[in-house]
Amino acid sequence: MKDFTPTSYTLECVATGREFPDEGWTLDDAQCKCPSLIRTRYAKKQLELKSDEYGFYKFADWLPVRRMLENSKAPVTYKSKGLAAHLGLENLYITFNGYYPAIGAHMTTCSFKETEAYSVCARIDENEKRVLVVASAGNTARAFAKVCSDNRIPLLLSVPADNLDALWFDGPLDPCVKLYLFGEGRRLFRCDPFEQPGTQER
Repeated sequence: MKDFTPTSYTLECVATGREFPDEGWTLDDAQCKCPSLIRTRYAKKQLELKSDEYGFYKFADWLPVRRMLENSKAPVTYKSKGLAAHLGLENLYITFNGYYPAIGAHMTTCSFKETEAYSVCARIDENEKRVLVVASAGNTARAFAKVCSDNRIPLLLSVPADNLDALWFDGPLDPCVKLYLFGEGRRLFRCDPFEQPGTQER
């Protein structure tokens, strides 16, 4: 693991301007009396990119993260040729989030949701005892499953049974990832990834 210092930042309530520390699961300001979003205020005013060996965390100066997780990959930006020529543009750049080794893109879930998963999971303290729960019908579920499996972060995925085929992976997942499939009516399917689901009445 590369040398990594947790990002210095605070959270700010948009409605009131109050700044407060992030506790890892914070989604709003508990002291705010009205509905409001929160935003991140970073100590570094200028983003300094780290080397590519940091993967997604090359952008850590402006990511709300406490740690660096294993196996992250950064998006790849390259100068377009074909599309640029078609559009008559000389300086068109494309940022690609996915798997295309020919241009140096190695996100094995083939989805930009991988960047979300690496950011969210790195925000959680490594000694956290609670289980992360993610509801998704496809790409988000796959991204969080991959990141949590690679880093042994307990995860419960809630996915519609009809979308089970959307959950493909390039290898077995760690047992820390559990899957609940909801079928018709009140029937609940429970299984571990890559195993045949059983049924259970609720």
